[in-house]
Amino acid sequence: MKKLRFALVLFVSVFLMQSCQKDDLTSPDPQGKKAPELPAVESFVMPFSDFEEFRGEEDSRTLSNWMYAASNVLVWNTILTVNLVVPVAAFYESFNHQAVYQGSGIWLWAYDVTVQGNTYNAELYGELLVNDEIKWDMYVSQEGGFQQMHWYSGITAIGGAYANWTLNYNPNNPTPLLDIDYQRNDGNDVETIRYTNIIPSDPGNGGYIEHRVSTGQGVEFNRAYDVYKIEIDNLLEIQWNKPSNDGRVKDPEYFQDSEWHCWASNLQDIDC
Repeated sequence: MKKLRFALVLFVSVFLMQSCQKDDLTSPDPQGKKAPELPAVESFVMPFSDFEEFRGEEDSRTLSNWMYAASNVLVWNTILTVNLVVPVAAFYESFNHQAVYQGSGIWLWAYDVTVQGNTYNAELYGELLVNDEIKWDMYVSQEGGFQQMHWYSGITAIGGAYANWTLNYNPNNPTPLLDIDYQRNDGNDVETIRYTNIIPSDPGNGGYIEHRVSTGQGVEFNRAYDVYKIEIDNLLEIQWNKPSNDGRVKDPEYFQDSEWHCWASNLQDIDC
């Protein structure tokens, strides 16, 4: 489980370093036009930090339900840590820069960002659409390396109620990797972000991990992950309470039943 902690810490720490100066730096052009507001971080980055801690001094057999839940989150987090460090760091860095109007309703955020000792030039384009939406395109070039990698594109609603992103793999293989779908429903106090595997010809194409936050009063488990493994047509469900940390997991394939398997606030297995 040390790998779990390392991967999560790396993934989260890169983003936090890039966002420490997250200010609103949108500004009008000389003709009085104002740049669109950058998309919310929650519409792009799925949180994983709730499964970061592992209490290694305790008997792992008494933490089996929590550990099984955490290990499945690790699989997706590892994919994201490896493939999304650069584009997500470039996304965070955009908050520290002003946009320049390009004409025809298009704005450009252009800046450098350093990730793991390498310098990248990022160009984030935002285009105002007629239906209260904004189209985004991120191009990344590495200093001394690849040029103009179209790393992701997306459509977001003005006001932030929804977003959809398509991320490509990497400069050596610029093919589709993930679809990101974000929804914020203020009516039922639920916020959802889903990452779906869209790798062509991959056995896991169509599989996904979804994270939900419920902010309404009286919700017993206000955080959740669903992990759908399309290869075996199996849905893993993880639910827990924040900040108390007690939770439960259901996986018909692994547990060979359709019951919930629970853990307490100290992560110890308990009866549901």
